[in-house]
Amino acid sequence: MTVSALCENFVYNYIYMNKETYAEQMGALPEYKSACAGSLAFIVLYNLTNINITEWIREIATIKVPGFYAKETADYVFRENPVLTAMGAAAGLWLGKWLHWFVMYNINIDMISFTTTIAPVSYVWNLILTFVFAMLVNGILYFKLEKINMAESLKSIE
Repeated sequence: MTVSALCENFVYNYIYMNKETYAEQMGALPEYKSACAGSLAFIVLYNLTNINITEWIREIATIKVPGFYAKETADYVFRENPVLTAMGAAAGLWLGKWLHWFVMYNINIDMISFTTTIAPVSYVWNLILTFVFAMLVNGILYFKLEKINMAESLKSIE
């Protein structure tokens, strides 16, 4: 491998490679950070929506008794999710920028340093993927709504 340039280094002495060279030398590119972040987003949204359904089980059963269609029931239950997702995404953009700066500032030590630059396209991807995961969770929990036993839910004691 030939050296093509030098750069300012923040961590000891390392070799920097482009994606093609890395893939050629190592075999594959690491994508674990995106998978972990996506999994975390899915789990948080799933748990929050699942808790919401569990708390509203009697109301959902009451709506199903008169014969509401499945889509009408889902619209009733999931109507607040897009609004809450938008509020969370907006707060997350602002707080995330501050938290990123805070963490990067506090982990600087003598032998390692990080920049606090976030690319503008990251904000766009953040919004898009947040809403994609929210819709995915709604789609998965739609089937849980269908499995609610009306008789058992209505006679349960709070």
